[in-house]
Amino acid sequence: MQAAAPPLETDLRGAYPQVGPLVQLRYVARQLQLFQPRLARSDQAGNLLTRYRGRGMNFEEVRDYQAGDDVRSIDWRVTARTGKTHTKLYQEERERPVVILLDLRSPMFFGSHRAFKSVAASGIAAALGWAGLLHSDRIGALLFSDREIDTVRPRRSHHAVLAMIHSMVARAGELHSPIAENGGHSLKTLLEEARRIARPGSALFLISDCHDLNEPCSQPLYLLSRQADLQVIRVTDPLERKLPAQSMTITDGLQRTFLNAVNRPQRDAFAKEQARLHTEVEQLCRRHRLPLLDFDNTKPLVPELMSFYGSHQKNNWYKNSNRRQS
Repeated sequence: MQAAAPPLETDLRGAYPQVGPLVQLRYVARQLQLFQPRLARSDQAGNLLTRYRGRGMNFEEVRDYQAGDDVRSIDWRVTARTGKTHTKLYQEERERPVVILLDLRSPMFFGSHRAFKSVAASGIAAALGWAGLLHSDRIGALLFSDREIDTVRPRRSHHAVLAMIHSMVARAGELHSPIAENGGHSLKTLLEEARRIARPGSALFLISDCHDLNEPCSQPLYLLSRQADLQVIRVTDPLERKLPAQSMTITDGLQRTFLNAVNRPQRDAFAKEQARLHTEVEQLCRRHRLPLLDFDNTKPLVPELMSFYGSHQKNNWYKNSNRRQS
């Protein structure tokens, strides 16, 4: 009798990500579709169609011969029928480099239940990296901490995804407070740095809590969106949107503050300000026509990924696989 397969350890929890579960997400990634097939702009061979003209696999159209056209592409049948030289045009198959822009600054070191934002963000990054690799794309990353930016150059290799996983586990492991010591980089810096490694036609995934995705980021967002397809993935905790009704003590690691449950005006003011900040991010993304996906770090990661990137059939696959493991 064949032994049952061990359950996948993909339910990320706690304050720090671990390498094992992030590697296991490669099995879940088989069920993810990161983007609909579209016209790409890269100049490397791969699977997505582009507007580049060349001797690819898919015929596009026939047009009048122009000086400089490859004589091997002349359509002799149309030429004989019309008495005028015509050329066949093809769409080349080209790859789409995938670059993960992962925010691992101090504000990501927060969570009220299940997992910190940094842990959920690391899981999303790993799943997207594995999914891109399974689609034969080159995978790269920019890992953004308070003081450093780690670069994983795009490669079509599982070593690139593993390098990203080990780097983000190391960076997330350095976090110890949601308050950065002596300040730190802004999200604008990460977006400006992304232009350095994102080639035209790249697919970029910005994974952050977006607490400082504001008007100063508008210019780098505009420049990035002109040369690449950018998706914004916002990882938030419900406690950041609305304070609980019960009294509680909170701390930033240095000072403690008591929040009185009867102070409803304070709770309302907090919720109103957080709603304003969330709306500001949404308006900024809408202005630049950027997809914005919201992930709740207090919910299981895999179903959330499936809800955004998996089809109905793939969601059923996930439920059935969990049923077999239980």
